Order: sequence, then C-alpha cells, then structure tokens
Amino acid sequence: MTEDATLSAFDDDGTATESDGDGSVAETDSASGDSTPSDGETARSTYAWGTYTCSRCETAVDRVWRADGDLVCPDCKSW
Repeated sequence: MTEDATLSAFDDDGTATESDGDGSVAETDSASGDSTPSDGETARSTYAWGTYTCSRCETAVDRVWRADGDLVCPDCKSW
C-alpha cells in the first residue's frame, strides 16, 4: 500500500484493501501484532482533552496525560 492511501481503502474492521490492478480487491492485514493487547488488557489513551480534574493536585484542566494509570495535568506529568 502506498503512503497516499485514502480512508475508503480500509474496511470497518481496520483491514486494508488493495487493488490487484485488474479491478479485483485483495484484503490485507494492516494491524501488526503489537497494536492489539494480547493478554486481555484494554488499550488506553495517553492523552485526553476536555474538562478534567488532575488526580494528583486536583486542579481543573482541559488537557491530561496518563501517568502511572492516573490522568494528570501537564505540571504533574513527569516528562
């Protein structure tokens, strides 16, 4: 697949579809083994925006990052 793939080149399940040049479409697996949790844990985001309260300093913020499982403000995040 080229870098210029359009969004319509992907199915709803995340697999890429490629054309063979003769009009037929071949399905390929676009997900690597690292992208889905294999041991049953749920994937979590590292960043969020909206209305949040920092779990460490309890300040109201509009951006938070995940640190040790908690959502924290930029000041409490260890970079």
